[in-house]
Amino acid sequence: MRPAQLRVVIGSRMRELREAAGVPLSRAAAESGWDKGHLSRVERGHTKPSRELTEWYDVSFGAGQSLVNQLMELDAAVRAGRDISQRDLRRHIQPVLLGGSVPIDHHPEDRAELVGETVPDGTRVCRDEAFEKTWEIRNSGERPWRDRWLTRQGAAGAPGWLRSPIRSRVPDADAGETVTVAMRLQAPAQVGASTAYFKITDEAGRLYYPGLESPPIYCTIFTVYEL
Repeated sequence: MRPAQLRVVIGSRMRELREAAGVPLSRAAAESGWDKGHLSRVERGHTKPSRELTEWYDVSFGAGQSLVNQLMELDAAVRAGRDISQRDLRRHIQPVLLGGSVPIDHHPEDRAELVGETVPDGTRVCRDEAFEKTWEIRNSGERPWRDRWLTRQGAAGAPGWLRSPIRSRVPDADAGETVTVAMRLQAPAQVGASTAYFKITDEAGRLYYPGLESPPIYCTIFTVYEL
């Protein structure tokens, strides 16, 4: 994951929480002490939020520590992406013309589209409960998919976070085909909202769709004491 993607993902989530609470941006600025223009830039993904601002959104809009956890996970994903890029640079794996750490079969006409999923956003799950999540993903480009993975962005098993495998295999698919990716996840022990983000990668973790036009696939649940 790239820093710009982190800003867009966390900013969008912050805006969703504020709007769901029915709080105008001007009121959020007045109550938080941050400038309205700064909040707008954060929510639009132009500026990375501080830890303090992220915590304020968490507390003010009832998200528990969901946003802080997501920010930490996304920061970890950015660091992991930099590590992979530097490692590839040292090994001379990728041609310079690709301009970054991408799979060897990366192609600009490659496309992926999420067309269905189980466990809808906000599903209530008991603490520490394991469950299966599936995503239906269509190969909507013109390139065949071979040896691809749905890879967790950020830490997969840190305390307080939604736990998951590091990755799950994406079935091979020709252009136009839809495949189903299943993954076993486990709710955290803490009560509240939590989210795990995933991207389609090669076996080494390099992103097939590194641009901002391809947001992460994710799972968001709300952990409760009991149903």
